[in-house]
Amino acid sequence: MTNAEPAMTALEGLKELLRERIATQYLDSPDFNGVAAAPLMDVAAKLSVDSEVALAELVADGAVYANFGHEMVNPHILGFPHQSAADNLAEVQRRGGVRSAVLYPTKGTLAAMSAGERYPSAPYSAALALGHAQLESIFFRADVLGRYRDDPRYDYTLDIGGEIRAREGTPLDTYLTTFSIGFDGDTTSDEIVVGVPLRYLHDLSPTEQSYWKSFEHERQDWVLHPDWVRPHLMGEFPERVSPYTAILMEMSLVNEICDVIGYPTLFRTLYEDPNRPTDYGYLIRPTKRELSTFIEQLNKLLIDNLDQKFFRQAKIPLTEERQDGDGNIYQGQRGTMNMLIEWMDRTVTHDPEGMVQSAAAILKEIRRARSKTAHKLHENEYDSSMWTDQRHLVVEAYLAVRTVRQLLQSHPKASAVKVSEELDEAKVWPF
Repeated sequence: MTNAEPAMTALEGLKELLRERIATQYLDSPDFNGVAAAPLMDVAAKLSVDSEVALAELVADGAVYANFGHEMVNPHILGFPHQSAADNLAEVQRRGGVRSAVLYPTKGTLAAMSAGERYPSAPYSAALALGHAQLESIFFRADVLGRYRDDPRYDYTLDIGGEIRAREGTPLDTYLTTFSIGFDGDTTSDEIVVGVPLRYLHDLSPTEQSYWKSFEHERQDWVLHPDWVRPHLMGEFPERVSPYTAILMEMSLVNEICDVIGYPTLFRTLYEDPNRPTDYGYLIRPTKRELSTFIEQLNKLLIDNLDQKFFRQAKIPLTEERQDGDGNIYQGQRGTMNMLIEWMDRTVTHDPEGMVQSAAAILKEIRRARSKTAHKLHENEYDSSMWTDQRHLVVEAYLAVRTVRQLLQSHPKASAVKVSEELDEAKVWPF
């Protein structure tokens, strides 16, 4: 036996001790956190083996990953899939050693320990236990949300991102603080999916995780909404708002302008949070029934919600001559949509882009589509083109209510109302 062999045995023993300590602390931590390297190295300083060498070899072997926050600001969370062992070792060498790193067991180390067996009925918790990154997203068919949207025991929202919470006092335990709408990288597809990082899926009970697992999409190459990614994964501000939110913001601004110029408010009710309707958002199933429900929501928000008092103040006739079946002439109540269109026609002075004409057209389209669904039974047919139809309706509806707001802004007193950057510059997503 040479003098080198005992030293090698001691080194391998320390490597095994460190690998086990790092893996155990990772699995026992509440949020699958890493282990700071410095305290481990200080404890090992009493040994005859250099802990710096041992940890560097563990990195080179692909058994441990050294996180310096070089891929995500917080090194105590493994946000994204880690580098290869060779790249990670190069990062260690570039920084002059591992002392400033936070250490994690790699997938290989955790698989050898059968770490996923700690969570036999919770597939997404098991994935984290096996070393998957906390912000690694899983994509699901959008109809996974139907269970929560249609049950009043849940507080549920869906826009660019969403949230699900069981209401206090119910026996339910669902608590999903955030998820994102996901899209196909192919821009010709309008299909909507739901993307959720593993860390948030881990918050679900085993029963709920199994439910979500049954809705996993057969493809996992979807794209998270960029304005969900910015605040949740990159710590940046969103760039724009969704057309669904923009409509509600414009309605609120319209009423604010009405107050300032001395008019009755145009919309009787505003629907920004917390009054936002549950069905007002992206379709979670591309069916005629779901699209009809959405059209009904648009009709209620933008047409049935109009207040006649506004038109009376604007000197728009509230009645019109009509003739009954016997030829008798009488004054009938005009529809609020027609009064709004007349008000826009009277107010506009210069409209080279035909915005008033476009606004009138989409309002008529919404009313016409609503009338068809209100008086006819529809089969609940599944048709992916429903996503395309909804996108057209919501974008055009946003432009219509924006046109109304811009016309109101032509009033001299309206300059006192501050318009947010999103609305002033139309920073609104087209999907």
